[in-house]
Amino acid sequence: MSVRYNKDFKKQVVIDYISSGKSASEIATEYNIAKSTVSGWVKQYHDECQYTTPEEAGSAAEIRKLNQKIKEQEKEIAFFAKEID
Repeated sequence: MSVRYNKDFKKQVVIDYISSGKSASEIATEYNIAKSTVSGWVKQYHDECQYTTPEEAGSAAEIRKLNQKIKEQEKEIAFFAKEID
């Protein structure tokens, strides 16, 4: 039977992994979950969890979104610049 963990629990495990300096194996043992599960969650949530407060995580997500928008607009500018020439 597989166990489903909620997103907050997963993020807490990742935060503990990042902040404690422990290995994935040590964290897995501590939480009684598989090492591969910890590794997968770290890959999935590392960017969000590298910041300690929810406000910082929200800011990081907003920065990523704005950077993506900038790239899209730069492509549009390049396209229209070609049309003008």
